[in-house]
Amino acid sequence: MLQVNEAVFNLDKVNQIYAIGAGKATYPLAVALEEILGDRITDGFIAIKKGQKNPFCDMLGTLSRIRVAESAHPVPDETSFAAGEEIWRLAAKTGRGDLVFCLMSGGVSAQTVYPVEGLSFNDKVTINQLLVHCGADVTEIMTVRRHLSRIKGGRLAPRMLPATIISLTVSDEKTDSMEWNTDWTSPDSTTLADAEKVLKKYGLWQHVSEQVRNYLSTPTPQKETPKSFTNQPLHYCMVVKTRELWQGAAKKSKELGVIPVLLTTLLNGESREVGRTIASIANEIKLSGNPIRPPCALVATGETAVRIQADASGRGGANQELAAGACLDLAAMDPIVICALDTDGTDGPTSLAGAITDGSTKIRAAEKGYDLYQMLMQHDIATTLKATGDAVVTGPTGTNVNDLVVCVVL
Repeated sequence: MLQVNEAVFNLDKVNQIYAIGAGKATYPLAVALEEILGDRITDGFIAIKKGQKNPFCDMLGTLSRIRVAESAHPVPDETSFAAGEEIWRLAAKTGRGDLVFCLMSGGVSAQTVYPVEGLSFNDKVTINQLLVHCGADVTEIMTVRRHLSRIKGGRLAPRMLPATIISLTVSDEKTDSMEWNTDWTSPDSTTLADAEKVLKKYGLWQHVSEQVRNYLSTPTPQKETPKSFTNQPLHYCMVVKTRELWQGAAKKSKELGVIPVLLTTLLNGESREVGRTIASIANEIKLSGNPIRPPCALVATGETAVRIQADASGRGGANQELAAGACLDLAAMDPIVICALDTDGTDGPTSLAGAITDGSTKIRAAEKGYDLYQMLMQHDIATTLKATGDAVVTGPTGTNVNDLVVCVVL
């Protein structure tokens, strides 16, 4: 007997067991599933982010029943398309009497790509590149992605039904919504028209291909994503919630003798400007003791965005820009430090998890020959943070529960 939340399954009555998945926190899910089910698993396949496989194998051990491939994130490439094809192929093998585990976590949208008929792989790559650079919120990005995909927005579920489907997820969405975390098997509340609005909102409509514009602007019931799965054998389990990130930070703050203050679990906005806002709150605490007296730790979780200008080039990430933006408004001797981290260990397309900065960061950057503000404008902040020693490198962590921002005021 296998229990998942309140649901209990008699494995003696199951024909075949399959595991399919993708995402930056999916490897540990697969390891746990193999530990529980072992040789009962008929076949499996997961896609993880490039560069994760060897560290995960060293940390957690190798998988024997579930195959592993590395694919690209945040912008897909041919490996993402190959992973999407394999997910589509394996889903077709499932049927009545089978049990299918969908192992999902943040990164799945870019790591598995399988476009709708009539659109090319290059269309999907272009769309993703435009979206991740335009400053759109992650749910806006996913709204567009799912309507151009054969597997996202709940579209993979009908290919596996009437098999019993169990979706296990590590949440990386601010509200811990199951819809945004189990994108392959949850009904979709958005429409083709919503996807079109997102592209127009960020001035991208004329930059996508004619095929994409035609597909989104001519909605039909057949092209829409599933809106409900009534009375279907679908089960959902959120293994880790992103709001638990705040609880962990609060616990650690108390252990260190610092009062934790939750600013928000819904952090959003342009990264460097969000950083400056948090710094302004810290400066007020230092100045007046409002809204709380130090020592304290301001904690925020969520996901900010970076809008890349057309002529800017460099390497960085949302958390690196947030931490760098915050320290612009701090004096060298201020008793204020800010840390911004991507919990999966890779912030943007870099090997950095994020950064820890203070009022001395911009001074030390200047000593190394870098103007911190100008490097932010060029979106090449990783170069500066490495030079100043303020970059944080963790390697793949095995989890992915949104971003964590902590500002300590002593």
